[in-house]
Amino acid sequence: MSGTSHEIRRLQAMDDGAWAALQDDYFRRIYYYVKRYVTDHQTAEDLTQDVFLGAVRGIGGFDPTYTLEQFLFGIAKNRVIDHYRKHKPVTVPSKPDEDADRSQLWLENIAHQGTAQPKENAVRSEDESRQRRVLAQILRDLVGELWTAGEYQKLMVLEYLFVLGGRNKDAAARFGIADEKAVAGIKFRAIDRLRGMARQRDPNHSLFLGLWQPGAR
Repeated sequence: MSGTSHEIRRLQAMDDGAWAALQDDYFRRIYYYVKRYVTDHQTAEDLTQDVFLGAVRGIGGFDPTYTLEQFLFGIAKNRVIDHYRKHKPVTVPSKPDEDADRSQLWLENIAHQGTAQPKENAVRSEDESRQRRVLAQILRDLVGELWTAGEYQKLMVLEYLFVLGGRNKDAAARFGIADEKAVAGIKFRAIDRLRGMARQRDPNHSLFLGLWQPGAR
């Protein structure tokens, strides 16, 4: 997929065929790019799926001065940086990037997290309790939506992935789905819906800070 204006318009119109073609063209390349920096397979796969979720959310504002390839690898770069900020608050040496003309990954300047004070710990504990309540509610709402729509297979797939920690490939075989990319589509659309629900329940931008940071998809 070269990223012509026609293809961009189809993606912006949420054409399923265009998005399936985009995944076919780029999923493995994005995965192996992420895998160079995130060695765990499941984490790299999750981040790759999140790249396409970010693409879905950001395609409406696509800048035509860039190519689709630059757009996707730019999101991938940001997802890897975000991963290290959340899980490895230390200086991380960069690795050689074969896609340097598309995107550069700079992890050397990731800041250390400060030590929380007792008052801050109490506030954080209350915030985490509120987050758990909201997350429980939006999960119930999503399950209710899928149940009402008769999407029982999707419910089983999501339970297998999110609750049992299953992998896309195994889910495809278990539930008779065409391939793991179709499972990935079910997963990132569910995540996108959950993020939208979470935003609706955080009108003051105070509960889920990551959803409101610049560049968040």
